[in-house]
Order: sequence, then C-alpha cells, then structure tokens
Amino acid sequence: MSPENASRIERAAASLSRLLARIAGFAILGSALMIAIEVLARRLFATSLIGADEISGYVLAIAVTWGASLAIVRRAHVRIDIVHHQLPRPWAAGLDLLALIAMLGFTLLLAWYATRLLSTNISVGAVSNTPMQVPMWIPQSLWVTGLWIFAAVTLALIVLAARALFRRDLDHAQRLAGVRGALEEVRKEADALDGKA
Repeated sequence: MSPENASRIERAAASLSRLLARIAGFAILGSALMIAIEVLARRLFATSLIGADEISGYVLAIAVTWGASLAIVRRAHVRIDIVHHQLPRPWAAGLDLLALIAMLGFTLLLAWYATRLLSTNISVGAVSNTPMQVPMWIPQSLWVTGLWIFAAVTLALIVLAARALFRRDLDHAQRLAGVRGALEEVRKEADALDGKA
C-alpha cells in the first residue's frame, strides 16, 4: 500500500466518522428537544406526545453505534493502561494493535448477531409493542449500519497501524491505535485554550 493510499484511507475513515457523529449529535439534540416539549406539554396542558420516549430510545441506540467510529479514530475509547506505559515502545505498540483487533472481533460478533436479528424482524414484519407500532427494521437497520461502519473503520485502523509497525514508524502507530496519555490530554486541552484566547 502506497503512503498516498494509506493517507487517503485514514482521511476517509476520519471524515466518515465525523459525519456520522454529527448526524448522531443532531439526532440526540432533536430527541432532547422532543423530550423537553413532552415534559412541558404534560405539565402545562396535561397532554402527551405519543412515542417521545420510544423514539428517544431508538435515537440513543443508533447514536451510540454512529458515534463509536469517531471515538476509535480519536482514540477516546477507554483502556486500562497501567502496564502499557511501563513497556518498551514496540511492545506497547503491539498491544495497541492487539486491542484494536480485539475491538474488531467484538464488533464483528455484535454486528453479525444484530444483522441476523434485523433479518428475522424483516422476514416476520415485526413492529414495536407500543401504540406507535414502529416497523422494527427502521431503527434496527440504522443501528446495524452503525455497527458495520464501526467495524470497517476499526479494520482500516488495524491495517494502517500494522503497516506503520511493519515500517517501524512507532509514532504513527501510536497516533492510529495508541492510548492517549495524560500528557497528550493536557497538551490538547492547552492547545484548545490557546485557540480560544
């Protein structure tokens, strides 16, 4: 893989992840607005919006899967790194790659079973057990899409991090798959504060 192709893949994964996270963020804001209207309508007019709680539940489940890709691109997933910082850099980089592989395995398993559930619900025409009678394939297809995109982004990061390790570019491997350390977090916050000043 050429450096240009690797850079293009990295940019595409980051761009797609940002787009999905923005859509998920707007969906959560819309859901919060709908819940606020629901609370005010109950309090002031003794009436209720049908399905506000149901829709907000769907939005939350979808937003989690759509935001997961950006979290892994930005290395925001939580890892226990007590031993990580004590290891030599090549070993730490190997563990970072192993962590991504484990994440991919878990995500693929989850996406596989979620896809089977979606397929079953499509075949039987399942609807929600609520007054709205939402066809379950609608929220589930968005949820499953997020899981498969998360798996694809994770796979791309694995390939790019393995390539960086093979070339002995430990800094790039760290930026792709590593844990954000305390110093990096402080530096990032300081840069953000300098940008606002």
